[in-house]
Amino acid sequence: MLDDTRIKLSIYTIDRIAIELHLHHRNLVHNYLGLPLDTGQIVSIEKFIDEYDKRASKGISTTLSNTFLHRKVELEKFNYALPSNDIIIITGDPGVGKTRFGLEAIKTFLSKNLKYTAYCVSYKDYTLLQDLQQYFDSDQNFILFVDDANRIDQFKQIIGFLRGKERGELKVVLTVRKYALQEIKILCQDFDWMQIDLGKLSDAEIVEIVELPDQDYQNKILRIAGGNLRLAIMVARLAIEKQNIDALYDVSKLFETYFSTFVQDAKALDNKPQIRCLGLIAFFHAIPYKDRSVTDSILSKFQMPYQSFIDIIDELDRMELVEIQYDYVKIPEQNLATYFFYRAFVKDDLLSFETLLKNYYETKRDRFIDCVVSTNNSFNPNRVKQKFQPILRNYWKGFRKDEKKRFNFLSAFWFYLSDEIFDFAYTIIDKLPPDFSEEYNVKYDNNEFAFNRNEVLSILEKFFDYGTKVLDISVKLEKDFRTALELAFYFVCKKPEHLAELIYSLRAKLTFDRDDEQSDFERQKLLFKILVGGLNESKKVHSLAFYELSKTFLEYNFYHTKSEGNQLVSYIYSLDSRESLASVTKIRETIWLALDIHFSNYPSKSIQLLENYTKIGRKEAKNIIESDVPFVLSIITNHLKKEDFEHCKYVQDQISWFKAHSI
Repeated sequence: MLDDTRIKLSIYTIDRIAIELHLHHRNLVHNYLGLPLDTGQIVSIEKFIDEYDKRASKGISTTLSNTFLHRKVELEKFNYALPSNDIIIITGDPGVGKTRFGLEAIKTFLSKNLKYTAYCVSYKDYTLLQDLQQYFDSDQNFILFVDDANRIDQFKQIIGFLRGKERGELKVVLTVRKYALQEIKILCQDFDWMQIDLGKLSDAEIVEIVELPDQDYQNKILRIAGGNLRLAIMVARLAIEKQNIDALYDVSKLFETYFSTFVQDAKALDNKPQIRCLGLIAFFHAIPYKDRSVTDSILSKFQMPYQSFIDIIDELDRMELVEIQYDYVKIPEQNLATYFFYRAFVKDDLLSFETLLKNYYETKRDRFIDCVVSTNNSFNPNRVKQKFQPILRNYWKGFRKDEKKRFNFLSAFWFYLSDEIFDFAYTIIDKLPPDFSEEYNVKYDNNEFAFNRNEVLSILEKFFDYGTKVLDISVKLEKDFRTALELAFYFVCKKPEHLAELIYSLRAKLTFDRDDEQSDFERQKLLFKILVGGLNESKKVHSLAFYELSKTFLEYNFYHTKSEGNQLVSYIYSLDSRESLASVTKIRETIWLALDIHFSNYPSKSIQLLENYTKIGRKEAKNIIESDVPFVLSIITNHLKKEDFEHCKYVQDQISWFKAHSI
């Protein structure tokens, strides 16, 4: 006989049962405890839109009364599917316009099918059965729109009523978030149903909806929205209100204005406990509120009672600031989560970042990186730095004897710990024995350093684009960038086998880009100042890096792929049409003059650089090419010999190349 004594036991304590009834089974509370419930949950489309727009006026959602555009294919699919199906399920990512599409689709269908009458569920957390019987127990034909079906406690009652309906037709059109799609499908499996997936709109379609003809506004809105139509409309609304594109360049002001307005208008968020709860949920991403032991272990560290937390998340769920899904509570919108992390841990100082760091850094390092970096990038970076930097510096002292942990910690918070990083890196590099090897390799495969990186170079290279992405470029750019570069070259002098990796990193981080225009290409100027300085002092590593990197920086087009919002954006940055042409030509002049001066010291490297120049193609870069010509002719005159075949071949190739570019 098989003796299997493994039994899965779920213990329902009185407080857990109370929470379950409170959040998910209020009809039982009504039936058995006699607590009164309001009605008015079945409303007309017009009433539903009016109620929705009143909530939207508080600032957390976009309105439903705006003009509907696009989605022609999906509308045709809806009109074709509804007559032969009992249920239409509309799903898609947050912000794609599921609610707006559902209402428009029903209106379009009604215009051609006059025998139907449409209603919407305006759910208020009470039983729906009596309302359903009152409105739909007749011989007439109806359409019922159920928005966010996954959030309606009594959706099973709608399905049960539909199953038992004997007179007339009742079509159910519902929207559902993707995480609950499978659960809704299971509930609908006894009926004929059709699923309509709404993808993100294209950038061109979003631009048409937002109706902002100015290209600069469009680019900023699209970058911030990341394909999210709701967010795009929010940002456009702010741009129209401010009549100033600076409001879009300063993302911190954008989110501060938007979310602060909402918090001030929402009475439920006037007190501090709600912000504290939202701050914790934002950091942990999702909290298993039904697991009291886990949730209590978090709350107790911040002196927050468990029952108070449950009551607060219930309020927040009604306001759509959090989602209670399965056994977890989370904030559905990433930008909203970042805002409340900032409010709780920085601006309002309601939660201790030191407590968070001490208890969770070891196990949730990635969450720290995500929350701190997002907060720094979206809100006032100086305020964030003033709050976090002293705490991080104090915590850093605990890693004195563990080098691996020190690397990991500095890598996570490098933008606040530059002094600690440079001191740490210098100590490591200075202890390395000198390398007298003549093996200096500057070549590498395209994917050679995609994952296999040296720890010292990896942490120093974070400062190579310091100032263009994380903090104000004017703050510490020259000091920290120069220090990081000098330490990187110092390291490669000790470890020349890593020269190719350094060149790879400099190419990846420092090629000309549109962000550099705001700083007048200070990074590139500093790079070649250091390279030429090393070349003048006959430093082997600097000299080899100069010749190899000059091949890249004498080009005219630079290919970039970046993550912007939720999109991966690829583009070509071309020098020829830039207003900052003078700064670029000045850097190129530095390269040409150094090549002329040191040609005789590095003849082979110099002729290779010239030959590489003739392989660059860009006919539209005539202005830059013309500025190069005097330097090229000077080098030919000063150093090339007609008796040398390689020199002659290069000159003929250069003549052909100039002619091809109409020079």
